Amino acid sequence: MRLRTVALFVSLAILTFVTPRLLPAEPSVSTPSLNMSPDLQQLFQAEMRELLLGTQRIAGALPVANWDGIADSAMAMRNSYVLDQKLTTAQRHDLEQLPEQFKAFDEAFHHRAEKLAHAAKAKDAEAVSFHFSRLLDSCVACHATYAKTRFPNFRSEGGTEHRH
Repeated sequence: MRLRTVALFVSLAILTFVTPRLLPAEPSVSTPSLNMSPDLQQLFQAEMRELLLGTQRIAGALPVANWDGIADSAMAMRNSYVLDQKLTTAQRHDLEQLPEQFKAFDEAFHHRAEKLAHAAKAKDAEAVSFHFSRLLDSCVACHATYAKTRFPNFRSEGGTEHRH
């Protein structure tokens, strides 16, 4: 129980700290290693804004055991998957050109959101906390790898390796 409480407060602190950096007033420049077309970049940026709002809703719903709110937000996050959207032929081509690791990060995120929704439907606070934590971990892993220009605080001399 204590570990769950600490994890929750850490998650809330992280969300509070990064929120202003995730919703810029002006569009950002794409990370060069991703080489997205401007319209595909806009789709991903719109998705990222919605995902941020979803994580914030979940962070607020978890301490009050709002299982339906968590499940709804998590499923909306799962269903926002850019790869599942109707895309133009050019956008599909751009997606195929993205690094496999990026696509794996994206797929893992949405899969984790689905697991989070199922845990919330089961009203399993421990599983919800676990999956929410892993969901945030997937955000950090992808941003530390592919959005260093956008989030320069992820830069480190030791790389993006996870350490305890």
